[in-house]
Amino acid sequence: MILLFKILLKNNYLTDVKMTLEELKWDIRWWESKRWFFNIAVVFFGILGVYNGTSEVDYLWTIGDMLGLFFWGVGANVLYSIGMLIELFDWYVLYNRINFKKFRDFFFITGLLLSCAWTFLSALIYFANVHV
Repeated sequence: MILLFKILLKNNYLTDVKMTLEELKWDIRWWESKRWFFNIAVVFFGILGVYNGTSEVDYLWTIGDMLGLFFWGVGANVLYSIGMLIELFDWYVLYNRINFKKFRDFFFITGLLLSCAWTFLSALIYFANVHV
């Protein structure tokens, strides 16, 4: 991989496009402006899954459940940040050869739908089973 990168740099394939500071700020702003919507959607589907999972059984909440929900939210936000990191990697290392910006809406929507579905199903399965 490093050898390929050096060849591309040597042949001047990667030095055409430079990222400006304003473009960097704009890219980060774009991803961060969508984070609140992502969090609300994941929380909504998580609550829906917990409600559906606990509605048929008597469930006693524990500290472990609360910590699990907290770390689930942190993990979802870390995974959300991968989209921004991939785009920055494309700009900084690959000098925008992939042009990730063309696909950012697709990745955002796909990631949002998969995160919501995974959260709903995981909460439904976890809270529907009685833990002793």
